[in-house]
Amino acid sequence: MALCALVSGRIRDGSVTNPKWDLESLHKIQPELFYDEAKKQLLELATESNIHILRAHAILAIAAIQNGKTRDMHHHLGSYHTLVAMDGLHNEANWPRNIDVVEREERRRLFWSMYTLDIYTVVVWGGIIRCSECQSYVAYPTEVDDDMINDNGITAQDPTPGNDSQSFAGREECWLSGWNFITDLYRVLEHALTRLRGYRRRQTTNSFLVGMFEEDFTATKASVRESVFQMYLNLPDCFKETPQMVCNVKKDRFGFQAANITATFQLLRIVLFAGSGTSIEQRCQIASEVVEAFVSIPIAYLLSISTPLLHHLGGIGSILGNVLEEPLSEADYTRVRGVMLSMAMLLENLEVIHHSTSASEKLRSQVSRIDEYMTRQRQIAPSAAVLTASEGMMEESVLDSQVAQSYQEIIPDGALDWTFPENGELLGDLTWNFNLN
Repeated sequence: MALCALVSGRIRDGSVTNPKWDLESLHKIQPELFYDEAKKQLLELATESNIHILRAHAILAIAAIQNGKTRDMHHHLGSYHTLVAMDGLHNEANWPRNIDVVEREERRRLFWSMYTLDIYTVVVWGGIIRCSECQSYVAYPTEVDDDMINDNGITAQDPTPGNDSQSFAGREECWLSGWNFITDLYRVLEHALTRLRGYRRRQTTNSFLVGMFEEDFTATKASVRESVFQMYLNLPDCFKETPQMVCNVKKDRFGFQAANITATFQLLRIVLFAGSGTSIEQRCQIASEVVEAFVSIPIAYLLSISTPLLHHLGGIGSILGNVLEEPLSEADYTRVRGVMLSMAMLLENLEVIHHSTSASEKLRSQVSRIDEYMTRQRQIAPSAAVLTASEGMMEESVLDSQVAQSYQEIIPDGALDWTFPENGELLGDLTWNFNLN
């Protein structure tokens, strides 16, 4: 029932592009009916715990994101992590003794899927990390295709054993290699978040822990960025290039991994750059690269990833959100303008999965305001240049006063008429609440 709720929501939001499905018939039942029934059944099973209940909470958490129900998302995540804690399921040694190979692999996939979702929600909505990778004793899923796994064991030749992808060379013949790499990225993201928060807390709280564990805080953002970029370069091409969707399950699985890797890689870049104090030019550059990376993904994959992808894009606001509060040259304005227009074009293709006011229209409106401001600013400059020689002899303080007054007359509200929207204005509930500054 939980899966029906998620799939129905994705169908409603235009995520299914395979022409073989009769979507009209699938629209007849509202996603809320499946969602409410799944919640009702889970309430009746509140005292029980098994893999099916764990999966139901996991799927409903994602469905809640799809439906914009943030409180429900936290509820199902909390229920899942409570059940994991009650039975110590963060350690494979505590798993039921009688499970077969298939269930073991399913549990591994579920555990690491929920780990990545936990880190993702911390980035987007704030809060605390519920599941730390360094306290988890669960192996990665074995990198073999599903048809090579049965209750008797794994039949593949030389399967990758699994706890870590380590330097990750990647096995091109298995989509799970890309899936495990995504988990690697989220593990890096967890530590990046921990250290960024640690650095900020030193300004307001006692730093004795930093003194005790100094070596744990020495990794710089630049070195992390370089290491992650090298990890990405080491990937097989099938996980770096996203071909068009062909509606072939085996081939499209690789496409989905490539698309998800791109999205997660850019998410990590956003977090590493957002609080780094880089220049306006650098921030515009990284924001532009993030948008370009998403544009390079075929639209069918973007629609399939659906609402979670829009939350990724909300992170761009964390980079540019305070840019227009700073003194900017015309070149800087041009850079910001270009990023905003590129993002607007991308959002136009995704608005089928966005239920509130058009985000792209808001962006274009902001660009128009910037253009108006820049036009006024250019009109001021020539008028100041035609002063006569005698006028040029005026006291500098008087001239400054007049110029300042002319600015106030032309633009009485200053830059407030066109500044980049505050967090929450541009994408509504799709923007980040996590403070990266």
